[in-house]
Amino acid sequence: MSKTKNFEIILGTYEEFLVGYRFISKNDSEPVELTLSFASHSHNNSVRCLTHYNHYLASGGADDRIIIYDLKSRKEHSMLTHHIGTVNCLQFTEDHTHLLSGGSDGILAITRVGNWQLEKFWEKAHKGAPIIDIAVHSSSKLALTLGGDCTLRTWNLIKGRQAYVINLNSKSKDPRSLHTVKWAPDGVKFVLCGGLHTDVWSIETGGIVKAIEHKNKVSCCLFYNDETLLIGFENGTLSMFNYNTGTSKEINAHTNRLKSLDMCKRYLVTCASNGEVKIWNKELEHISTCNSGCRNTCVTVVIPKWVKKEEEDDDGVQESIHIDDNSIEVNKEKKSQLDESVVVIENETSKKKKRKSKSTEPLKEAVIEKTIR
Repeated sequence: MSKTKNFEIILGTYEEFLVGYRFISKNDSEPVELTLSFASHSHNNSVRCLTHYNHYLASGGADDRIIIYDLKSRKEHSMLTHHIGTVNCLQFTEDHTHLLSGGSDGILAITRVGNWQLEKFWEKAHKGAPIIDIAVHSSSKLALTLGGDCTLRTWNLIKGRQAYVINLNSKSKDPRSLHTVKWAPDGVKFVLCGGLHTDVWSIETGGIVKAIEHKNKVSCCLFYNDETLLIGFENGTLSMFNYNTGTSKEINAHTNRLKSLDMCKRYLVTCASNGEVKIWNKELEHISTCNSGCRNTCVTVVIPKWVKKEEEDDDGVQESIHIDDNSIEVNKEKKSQLDESVVVIENETSKKKKRKSKSTEPLKEAVIEKTIR
């Protein structure tokens, strides 16, 4: 019996909705259709960023709030309100113990996963300038933040303090246009992109190892592997670029701005500003398309690892993600053009009783294995 491929695509939108689509396929020969799995209208303004680990999903919005969802129970789990400006970036540490967040208010915050208690708070992490993006190292000991003050700052997550500052004005050709920072899988290189430029850095040399200039503006970027980048452009083009050999493969992925992309094993998911969502294989061959009916802003792909896999019947595929029976229907008066059959994640924040805060263990002292010289 063929192995079922199963994951869920979560989209953030300008229309304040989080929208989920389920991808289930038995084999590559069968046509794949994305089915709408949920929608949530917990934010009061546009959703700007998404991140997840296991069954926890975190979303940040222009309403200054971070909302934590439990995808296992399909309910809103918690709400974080320590930001006083748009939440621009979120990322869980690789050991899944903390959530880092940065916003237009210049605040960098570290929250413990589980009790969601604020453990570290830098009010002016970039001297009051907005924090544009965050990248956490795979060791969970190091993080990079890209700021509106044209600096890249390194943070020691073990000791809870800043370790190093790089002035991008002297390093990058267009530092004010940079908007994305991502670590490579090897944990040695990272990429900075924005405007017409993409720069690959190395912590071994402490500088740029490859500077790439494009004809179109870069809207998003992701490492395909240690030597290859996936770069999305504002004209809808998607490029697979090997920065060691200088070779590239380009496709016209969308007709509108390519807003965000994410990878899941051997699949690539892209979303555009016109609501279009597409799935590709690792060779950039198109598999499936749908439209959210909203203006997409960000995307993340969730693999339901917490669900015990069951044997499938020959008549159909066993669904592995449960939709709460008590979920409510989408209000038809909302701005979204979503299908009327969609269900909304239930808001449980107001129902939960306040619990006494538990004492948290201090971060253990250690030395970062690799730092930027």
